[in-house]
Amino acid sequence: MRSFDYFYAEHQPYIGKIDSMTDNISLPTYYFGHVISVLKQSGIGIEKWLASQRLDLAKLLEADARVSVQQFDGLIKTVIGTRGFEDLGLSVGKRLEIAHHGDFGLAILNSATLRQVLDFHVKFLPIRVPLIKLNYDIDGSQVLVTLTDEHWQGSLHRAVIEAVMIAIVNMLHVIKFQDNSQLLIDVVKFDYAKPNYEQKYQYIKAAKLEFDKPNCSLLFSKQFIDKPLASADDFSFQRAVLNCQKELDSYLHQNLSTRYRVIRLLKQDDGIGLSLDDIAQQLHISKRSLHRSLEREGTSFKLLLQKIKIDRAVTLLQHGKTVTEVADLLNYSDCANFTRAFKTWFGVAPKEWIARNRVTNATK
Repeated sequence: MRSFDYFYAEHQPYIGKIDSMTDNISLPTYYFGHVISVLKQSGIGIEKWLASQRLDLAKLLEADARVSVQQFDGLIKTVIGTRGFEDLGLSVGKRLEIAHHGDFGLAILNSATLRQVLDFHVKFLPIRVPLIKLNYDIDGSQVLVTLTDEHWQGSLHRAVIEAVMIAIVNMLHVIKFQDNSQLLIDVVKFDYAKPNYEQKYQYIKAAKLEFDKPNCSLLFSKQFIDKPLASADDFSFQRAVLNCQKELDSYLHQNLSTRYRVIRLLKQDDGIGLSLDDIAQQLHISKRSLHRSLEREGTSFKLLLQKIKIDRAVTLLQHGKTVTEVADLLNYSDCANFTRAFKTWFGVAPKEWIARNRVTNATK
């Protein structure tokens, strides 16, 4: 019996054209100083370590310095893999304070509410950690903040998530409310197995820690989301946001392919309903320029939209949505049109795919 993986692989020539999105991405060096400090304390030679990726300390100290994802991965793999520094992410995350984030941190400190803090993270986290996405939802009486890793795998995934999660938890605890109440984080969840240095996770200020969960997230009571913050200053917040927007615009135009920027917009909650005109407007370029840019990168808006629909259709079906519900959520005019599109992607109708996938999972 053929599984979803089989059908996905079968259509890889179609899908694979748009899978590699990290080739042109670079990372800011904001936090390299903290990594270096941790490594120095462990007796690791920094010059040789940086030289392994054709870097040196002087380059990292330059204004607007960045390193490629490949260089970053190589450096961190060396430390974790050959030096056994498994808790590197945890060690770095513990050092990060709100003052270390530049204008990003200033915007947080001057926000009016936690909702504004989270909205700011949703939009601007890429200028600090480009391949980690933050979203939040209000579910009943709780706020669920979720981190999604769009690149790293294995030990690097754990290290990056550790650092980012601790930095966010630290930030949330630094924020003070006007009524002097204290934010309480009910639970922090991780999508990987409990590490052998689990006792060091006690540094994370949360009532409960959980591992081997479907995602990386934290939860706190909804009562905190709109409480006025003690240090709120709208003028300072807006100035910091303007600086962050300039940084984001520069980053998007200089470091990301058009393909990647389009995919990020399409992956937003309502992005699947965006047209080519809508995307061009949000990227501040003409429709014709957008079309040509994607063409130069070997793809098209239609192909990218199809990929997003494929991914979302599979996710929705795997989570129990009916074919009719999925067709509606993906903006198809009717179920028949969605079924035809699905058969084009996978060679079978959605109901047959569901049945086959269910059987395959049951035999694992």
